[in-house]
Amino acid sequence: MSMTNPDRGWAWIILVASFVENCLVGFSLYAIGLIHIIFLEKFKKDITLTSWISASYLCLLSLTGPLASYCIGRWNCRVTMIMGSLLMTTSLVVTAFVNNIILAFIFFGILAGLGVGLMFTTGLIVIAFNFEKKRNVATGIAVAGCGIGPFVLSPIYQMIYNEYGYNGFFLFYAGLSFNVCVVGAVLRPSRLEASSKMAKRRNRTLHEKCCECDLTVMKNIPLICVCIAGVFFNIGIFIIYLHFPAYAIENDSTQVEVSWYLSIAGLNSGSCYVVISSIVFRLTGPNHAAQGTGYVMAYIGVGSLVGPPLAGVIVDNGGSYATSFIIAGLSLIFGGFTELCNVCFKSNRYNKPVIKEIEMAIKDDEINNKYHDAEEEKTVLT
Repeated sequence: MSMTNPDRGWAWIILVASFVENCLVGFSLYAIGLIHIIFLEKFKKDITLTSWISASYLCLLSLTGPLASYCIGRWNCRVTMIMGSLLMTTSLVVTAFVNNIILAFIFFGILAGLGVGLMFTTGLIVIAFNFEKKRNVATGIAVAGCGIGPFVLSPIYQMIYNEYGYNGFFLFYAGLSFNVCVVGAVLRPSRLEASSKMAKRRNRTLHEKCCECDLTVMKNIPLICVCIAGVFFNIGIFIIYLHFPAYAIENDSTQVEVSWYLSIAGLNSGSCYVVISSIVFRLTGPNHAAQGTGYVMAYIGVGSLVGPPLAGVIVDNGGSYATSFIIAGLSLIFGGFTELCNVCFKSNRYNKPVIKEIEMAIKDDEINNKYHDAEEEKTVLT
């Protein structure tokens, strides 16, 4: 199988595949309030307990980044994407037939969360492997799927739930997830990916030294401000996304109307991840952007975990959804001020030790031969 070259040819097919995958991820993220209502109606438990299912799902979507990075390094983007799709599909099929909220927490909250996290991270990394000059534009197009997905799919899946109920909803959802296997199948190994792995092998000692230096991103004060802001932003955002549908139904909106509310909200949702990447790039420089982004995403996961159960505690203890939305608004305002604090500190870009540009010195035939030799060696060891 031939390798892809940056910014041309098969790289654009991969961009389309990443866009499709992000449509599913966007629906999973920003239509989570619809799924929350389905769990409330199915299990008839209190709001706080039910919120933990969706909160763990959202949290793992962000925290799975290191696991996805390991799988991509151990195998490749294609294998990791298909693994995530199969894990999520299996988990959703089992969720369709569970009658216990604890099992729903395990299969949907944890296992499906791991699956969608593998797909989301791989969808971003594969863009970096296939684009150089047009990387920012390609990332923007791919992540736009996070907005298009909930806009198109929320009303459709609301109608599916109305027609087929709890079991049918999750079985159709599993079928949607299984289609990501097709997305994974088109993710050919790229020349950048192969040359990167070869460079790491040839410069193992130097690479280990670089990894030690990467820990210093945790001392970047402007980046810490962004991380803290990310916690408060996501506490506020996911209080709203998760509990607004129940609040709207409580105030005489129909479920179909709620699905359209989520669709409109989803149109504005995809841009946030592109902005995060740009901010981290500015604060850390290009050499540490990957580590900085992973660091920020971990904090985002914490906010996603805390926000939904917090609103549930408020409502279950005599408060109202309106009170939880006030708290969400205050959290967003505080996060905004914390984000602005990063401009008060000077950003220090880290200097990576000079590495020979091995990628440019290696011919395509050599990359192909050594890459396939390395893959065969991995297979034998496995």
